[in-house]
Amino acid sequence: MTLIEVSTTINKPAEKVFAHIINPDNMKNEYVVSIKADGPLKVGTKIKTKVKSTQGVVNEIVSEVVAFEKNKVYGTKTYGTPPASDVVSTYVLEADGSGTKLTMKTEASLMPAGMPSMPGMEDMIKKQMVGSYESTLAALKKAIEG
Repeated sequence: MTLIEVSTTINKPAEKVFAHIINPDNMKNEYVVSIKADGPLKVGTKIKTKVKSTQGVVNEIVSEVVAFEKNKVYGTKTYGTPPASDVVSTYVLEADGSGTKLTMKTEASLMPAGMPSMPGMEDMIKKQMVGSYESTLAALKKAIEG
């Protein structure tokens, strides 16, 4: 398993940041077409997300809330379809001056069994994921700060 971790500081209190990241409506975009939880968000809640590929195919991704501490931690485990592995993603919120330090942590197997491999491929995948997460945090910062 590889741990990928990126952070940013958002100039808003943790309550506002947390409310934004747990709101399913804030996750919808051109690819995420629906998100439904089987109840209130808490440890054990199952979430079904329908995602549309660039070819227009809709797939359902199932995840489960594995960490939930109001205004501090929100984490999910997404169940991968082989050859993809399960992925645990966690948002950690910490006071940072008058704002909130938001850290995104992901634990994943970047090279699941059965996937073809070349030298340097795992580092390339990790670099791409870090860049994607930095973009995600920048978009969150912009959306929350207004």
